[in-house]
Amino acid sequence: MDFRRCKILDYTSHSITALAFSHASVTPDKYAPRTLRLAVGRANGDIEIWNPRSSWVHELTLKGGRNRSIEGLAWTQSGTDLRLFSIGGSTVLTEWDLQSGLPLDHSDCNAGIVWSISSSPDGTKIAAGCDDGSVVIFDVAGGRGVMMPLRILQRQKSRVLSIAWRGNTQVIGGCADGRIRIWTAVAAEDVGKPNGIATSREGVVGRIIGTMRVDKAQGEETLVWSVVVLANGKTIVSGDSTGSVKFWDAAHFSLLQSFKVHEADVLCLASNQAADTVFSAGVDRKIVRYSIVDNKLRRWANMSSRLLHAQDIRALVSYESKASNYLISGGVERSIVINSVDNFIDGVFRKIPVSPQRHYVHSVGGRRIIALYSDNQVKIWALEQFDSLAEANFDGKNKRLVASLTLNNDENITHVALSADAKYIAVATNAQTKLFLLLPSKQGAAFKVKKIFFPALVEQGCSILSFDPSSKHLVLVSPENEIFIYSIAKQDKLRELPYTGKRTEGKSELKQALPYLDNINHLAFSSDGKYFVVSTISGSVVAYDWPNQSIYWTLPRISSTPSVVKFCPDNDSLIIVTTQMKVLQFSVSEQALSDWSRRNSGFLPPEFNNLVDKCSGIYIDEDAPERAWMWGASWLANFDMSADIPVFRIPKRKRNGLSVE
Repeated sequence: MDFRRCKILDYTSHSITALAFSHASVTPDKYAPRTLRLAVGRANGDIEIWNPRSSWVHELTLKGGRNRSIEGLAWTQSGTDLRLFSIGGSTVLTEWDLQSGLPLDHSDCNAGIVWSISSSPDGTKIAAGCDDGSVVIFDVAGGRGVMMPLRILQRQKSRVLSIAWRGNTQVIGGCADGRIRIWTAVAAEDVGKPNGIATSREGVVGRIIGTMRVDKAQGEETLVWSVVVLANGKTIVSGDSTGSVKFWDAAHFSLLQSFKVHEADVLCLASNQAADTVFSAGVDRKIVRYSIVDNKLRRWANMSSRLLHAQDIRALVSYESKASNYLISGGVERSIVINSVDNFIDGVFRKIPVSPQRHYVHSVGGRRIIALYSDNQVKIWALEQFDSLAEANFDGKNKRLVASLTLNNDENITHVALSADAKYIAVATNAQTKLFLLLPSKQGAAFKVKKIFFPALVEQGCSILSFDPSSKHLVLVSPENEIFIYSIAKQDKLRELPYTGKRTEGKSELKQALPYLDNINHLAFSSDGKYFVVSTISGSVVAYDWPNQSIYWTLPRISSTPSVVKFCPDNDSLIIVTTQMKVLQFSVSEQALSDWSRRNSGFLPPEFNNLVDKCSGIYIDEDAPERAWMWGASWLANFDMSADIPVFRIPKRKRNGLSVE
C-alpha cells in the first residue's frame, strides 16, 4: 500500500494562555495523588484537562466560544471534589462542571474586568485582581457551585495584573503602576471558618499593609506581570515589563536582590517545593533558573537558562512529588513543553505535538470526502480520483474545497459527523446540534449546504455523535452522558439507549473527584450495522445489538483510556488501542479476546510500546483486512493480524550437578 501526505487541511491550534495543576507540590517522600491533573487554558476559550500518567493523556476539553479567552485558572478541593475556576476578559469568575463540560456557575466581581486569580493554600478562598484596582475575595468553602463574594479589599488606582497568596491570610498583587501591594485578606483567627468573617481584627482586614516598588521604565509605568510567594512564605518574587526579576523580604517588604537577565517582559514565574529554586520566562522565549547560594544571607544567583520555545512564553507552572517532577511551560507557540525542575539544564524535555490526540477530521472514504472542524467553522474537502500514485497531487488540482460552514452561535464546536452516503453532516456544540443536507451543485464543483429544521435538536447539546451505517439514524451523546437515537426521516427522538456507565451513587474517590472519567469518548459502528460500541475515559466498553438497540456485551474493563476504537471489515473483530499503547482485539460475537490478541497483545514490539505520542487513528484496507495501519502525531505503524509477533525467548538454563549448562 502506498501513502502520501495530505496537506490540504489547515488545522491551527491556539496559544496557551494559562496553566494550573490541580494539587500543590508535596514532600519528596509522598507520591502524587491519582487525581493530579493539569488544566491548560487556550486563547479561543477552551480548557484542556491533561493526565500526567501514561506519558500525558489529553482526557477532556471544556469548550469555550467566540471572542472568549482563558486568562487565568485556579483549582480548589472541597473534600474529595476537585473544582476548576477560570477568568477570561470579563468581570465574571466561572466554575466549570467537569462532568458535563459546561459552566457550573458564574459570579460577578462587580469591580471591573478580572485580570488575575489565585486560590488560597487551604482551598477555601479565591482572590481576583480587577481592572479598577480592587481585589475581590470569594468564599468557595461551600462545595461545588458555591461562590460567595466575601469582601472587596482596599481599592487603589492601578490594575492588579498578577496575584498570589501568602499563607491563608495575605494577598500579594502586582499592579500596573510598578508597585507590589500586600493586603490582609482574612484575619488569622478566622482561617478555615466557612464564612470567613473577621472578628477581633475586623478593623484591619482588607487594608493594604505594605507596598514595594520596582524600577521605573523610561517614560512609562512598569507593569508587574507576575508574582509568586515561595513555599516557606519568607520570600516574594516578582517579574515585570523591564525584564527584571526581583526577590523581596516578605516580612519587612524590602528588596533582597534584583536580576536583569531577560531582554523583554517577564510574564510568568514558578518555584519549587523546597523554596530554593525559581524559574522565570516571558517574551524573550528563555526560561531562566535562579538558585539560592547562601541560606543565611538569602542570596540568589542566576544559574542557567534554556531556549525551548520559538515564541513568547505566557504560562509556567511546576509540580513535585516522589516520582513526579514537572516544569510545564506554554505560550504563543501553542505546544505544551514538559521539563524537569531538578534536572532543568541537563534533563530531556518534551514538546507535546500541536496536533490533537483526538483528531478533528471526519472522512467518508467511499465518497472521498473529508471534513475538518475548528472553533465554530467546518470545512469540507473532496479528493479527486486518480489512476496511480504518480498522478496524485494532494497539494494541487486533485483536491477542492466543496463547502464551508460557520455557525452563528457563540459556542465552539464539540463534534462533527458525516453520514456514510455523504448526504448529511451533523454539527454539535454543548448548547445545540444542527443537521445539514449536502447537495452537489449542477457543475459538481461544490456542495450546496441546506439546513434541515430539526426541532428535537434545537436545544440538545452534544459531546460526541455519529450516523449509523444506513444514514437513517443519528446517535448522540449529551453533555450529561446520555445516549439518544434520532430518526432523520421523522425528525424526532426515538429513544434513549440504556447505558451502564452513567453517573451512579457510591463512586470511588477518584471518580468522585473527577466525574468526567465515566464520560463516553468514542462511538463505533460495524459497517453492516449489527453492532454499536461505546467506550469511556475510565476504560469501560459496552457493545450494543444495534437492530434491537439493547446491550449485547459489557467488555472487561480496560486498564487505561481507549484512544481509538475501530471495527474490522469482518464486522465482528473490534480493535482498541489504549493510551498505554496496548493493542487489544475482541471478537464481539464470541464475547472474548481474539486468538491473535491472546497470543500477541502482551508481546508488542518495544518500539511501539515506548511511543509517547498517542494513537490517533486506525485504517484497515478492505482488500487486505488482516493489516491494521495505526498512526499518531509523529509515527505510523502496521500490524499483521494474521501472523504472530516474533518473540525472542532466552532459553532456560539447566543445572547438571554443580555446573549450569
